[in-house]
Amino acid sequence: MHSFDLTRFRRKFVTRFMARLPISARLALGHCILMTILLPLVGFGMYNLLKRDLLKSVDAALLASAESMRASKTSENLAVGLDQFLDNFLSGREVNAYARMVDLSGNVRGRSARDDVSLPITKLAMSRAEQGLHTFETWNRQDKAPLRQLTMPVMVGGIFSGTLVQVGAPLDATWATLREIRNVFLLAIPAILAVSIIAGYIMARKSLAPVDGMRRAADQLSATDLSHRIEIPKVRDELYDLASTFNQMLSRLEDAFERQKRFNSDVSHELRTPLTAIRGETELALRRNRSPEEYRAALETIQRESVNMAATVEDLLLLARAETGGLPSTRSSVVTSDFLEFVAGKAEQLGKSKHIQVQVEGASAPGSFLAAENYLSLAIVNLLSNAVKHSPERGLVTLTCKKNGSDGLTFSVADQGEGIPQVLLEKIFDPFYRVDSARNRIAGGVGIGLSLARAMAKLHGGDVRAESSQGRGSQFHLTIAHTMAT
Repeated sequence: MHSFDLTRFRRKFVTRFMARLPISARLALGHCILMTILLPLVGFGMYNLLKRDLLKSVDAALLASAESMRASKTSENLAVGLDQFLDNFLSGREVNAYARMVDLSGNVRGRSARDDVSLPITKLAMSRAEQGLHTFETWNRQDKAPLRQLTMPVMVGGIFSGTLVQVGAPLDATWATLREIRNVFLLAIPAILAVSIIAGYIMARKSLAPVDGMRRAADQLSATDLSHRIEIPKVRDELYDLASTFNQMLSRLEDAFERQKRFNSDVSHELRTPLTAIRGETELALRRNRSPEEYRAALETIQRESVNMAATVEDLLLLARAETGGLPSTRSSVVTSDFLEFVAGKAEQLGKSKHIQVQVEGASAPGSFLAAENYLSLAIVNLLSNAVKHSPERGLVTLTCKKNGSDGLTFSVADQGEGIPQVLLEKIFDPFYRVDSARNRIAGGVGIGLSLARAMAKLHGGDVRAESSQGRGSQFHLTIAHTMAT
């Protein structure tokens, strides 16, 4: 049978209780607990400081009177003189002070008329007197305020004469003052605590008001409308950073949704075009009897369009798998020169009709590297194909391979085409995006090549970036990481 763990139960109960409270209530409760601990500590500290200062004031008065008495050389029978001295010293104040002179045996050599106390000379006072030191002592009395007494030795020629001057006074006024201060604290601390709790709760609610604004803005969002933004606080604090980050996230989501909508629209359009061609050729062939040559021509058109559509679908599936991390990547050692020769040969075949020359520069490249060769070659060929399409007749396309840091490679493809406007350099990597739709459709392709190239580069821990200016051609730099080049 398990024993009951009270500490664990309390901790679990407090955790669950706090988890059910709103954040503003948690902050107010934490503020309440802190103030409940802090205010009594501050009050206790202030009370003791005041008590110490009041006692110092009493001690200073006793010390001054004792030193004056010792200096006056008062003799044994000077009770009236001591009374007169106290009256002069106290300036007529109603304080029941007393003064006396005693020897080490306890014999009183002189006392004031107010001396109605009978206190022993303590060992501590005796010991310190022999050293020429005075001693302050506090004597408690039943149902009365304590007495504060100073015992001071009378020195003759720097030697203790055996006579002691004792001056004392009840602490009625001091204790009354401390009592009033204590009563003020006992009334003020709960009031201050209550006000601080209420103020803390109000401040917590007001401080968290921007968070409530974020909640309301989030409620207005939907899959079809991401245009709402959170009002950013004027003060640059944590909530300012949170609101800014939330708005940036909404901007990225809105951009992603817009890209997705364009992608769906473009996919529908690209697939509808070959399907329309296939349907048209089929309906035309079936409208009446045709010659074998006409049927063959129709079937060739259908085959060509279906092949193009199948290639588009395969590219889309490959792109989707690459972007979602579902594409397996097994790397193997690739000979750099053979790889560059292979992709350049493919590019030359694509540009054969335009007499495009592909120049390879790989002198600074390593002899071999690790990569998923089929996926990487697809990316490089897509970049070369894009360069060929946008190059003029008898143009030159350059493929460069060089080291990038200690374990990376950069493949650069440059053409002499019409170039790309700066504002479109990032958009060209969106699926189906074309800088010049009419011209690109005539040149062939559906606008997925650059998207696939970037996806394949990211599969290798790299990326693709473009550099271009209108009328001066374009350069695409594909980087891959962790190649373990040799």
